[in-house]
Amino acid sequence: MKKISLSIVVATVVSGSLFADEAAMQAQINMLMQKIEKLEKAQGIVQENQTELKETQVTQGDILSKVNSQSANDNIKWDIDFRSAYHNIGYQYADNAKTRTGVSDSLAGKNFSNPSLLTNRLWLGMGSKVNDNLFFNGQLAAYYNWGADTNVAEDKIWQESSRPNDVTVRLRQAYLVYKFGQDSDVPINASVGRRAATDGFLANHREGTQDTGSPLAHITNMEIDGAMMQFNLDKVFLPGSYLKVVYGRAHDPVNRDTPTPYIDVNTSDADNQVDFIILPMSIYDNGQNKLMAQYSMIMNSKGERISDNAIKTASGTTHLAALSYQLDGLNEDIDFLDNSTVFASIAMTSTNPNNGYRMLGSTENQTGYSFWAGFLFPDMMTNGGRFGVEYNYGSKYWSPMTWAEDTAIGSKIATRGNAYEGYWNIPIVGKNLSAQLRYTYLDHHYRANTTCYWDNPLYPNLDHSQELRAFVRYQY
Repeated sequence: MKKISLSIVVATVVSGSLFADEAAMQAQINMLMQKIEKLEKAQGIVQENQTELKETQVTQGDILSKVNSQSANDNIKWDIDFRSAYHNIGYQYADNAKTRTGVSDSLAGKNFSNPSLLTNRLWLGMGSKVNDNLFFNGQLAAYYNWGADTNVAEDKIWQESSRPNDVTVRLRQAYLVYKFGQDSDVPINASVGRRAATDGFLANHREGTQDTGSPLAHITNMEIDGAMMQFNLDKVFLPGSYLKVVYGRAHDPVNRDTPTPYIDVNTSDADNQVDFIILPMSIYDNGQNKLMAQYSMIMNSKGERISDNAIKTASGTTHLAALSYQLDGLNEDIDFLDNSTVFASIAMTSTNPNNGYRMLGSTENQTGYSFWAGFLFPDMMTNGGRFGVEYNYGSKYWSPMTWAEDTAIGSKIATRGNAYEGYWNIPIVGKNLSAQLRYTYLDHHYRANTTCYWDNPLYPNLDHSQELRAFVRYQY
């Protein structure tokens, strides 16, 4: 009986404890459910805030994209190219030097030098871009001797910014480019305006410039005003091939002495209109091998009228042609040769005088020839520095359009005789600051080629000329 009573008591106590634990557990469960409900409400608010934040970010991103697009397109981007140079130049006249009329020159046998010619050159580049198919490029330039006299003699517009002049800021280039038919087999670029057709293919090395201009420097180095159409042929011909058709004007017939100067043209022969056509062509360019060609024709070229011996008269037509090749990387297995460049170019010029006129002292068609070769290689002392050596040869009637070539002793490329040159291009601070040392020696076999076509090459003047140049250049 006692055992049964004890069992009942124990069972009652245990069941009471179980009921108590269950109630406490239920209370805890209810509390947890309330907390979960609160957390879910809070999470919903957070998700709503996150959604609103994302929508705000998208809206702000759209606004920023529009602002960036407008900022990129609705302004002019400027760049700077400043060069300060030292020149040591000298001229030696031939013992049999003659004037342009063929009589003995009083300067025969004499030599002249300037051991401290200093120049500054500033180019301010500007560009704007509407889209990938329409953009504008321009450049303002000042190029002068230290302490230059501003009352300089008249210079030609096609060389005023490319040779030392005065401190006046001039327009060196300003042209627009419009591309169309980019999805066709022969995309076309159209351009009109003023271009600095200087430091072109092959001449860029001696000027310490990596980027090359489009004309072949062997026959063209001048600032021109004209219109251009470029036909990109690499889809239908060879890699990197294109053809440009350029029309330009070197002289205008405007008579500024009349009340209507743009109607009453100047009838003086010295101011007759001179136009030209240039056909530069890239035949092949795969990044290592580059082959280019060019044909040019100058109408109303300046020569001499026989009846009164007047010079600078419209006397005939000139034809020019060149073929230039460059190889970058001679042997990829040898670092020295892999970073070397070799080039060679051949060219010809032909003068065709009209009846009653002379060109280069002759009434007959005269043809001149030229050869140009160069080799550039690492200096093995600086990071990216290179030495360069070049050789030029020109025959008696060789006469290219290189009047704007940047050499204080005249155009090296136009030399009738031999020209030797060596230079060292030295990077100092990446692409922003560089320097160059250059020596040029011109051995004139005939009259120095410094005019158009009214001088006779058989009347010598200079025996030789030379220039030592050193510059420091800042680009940004």
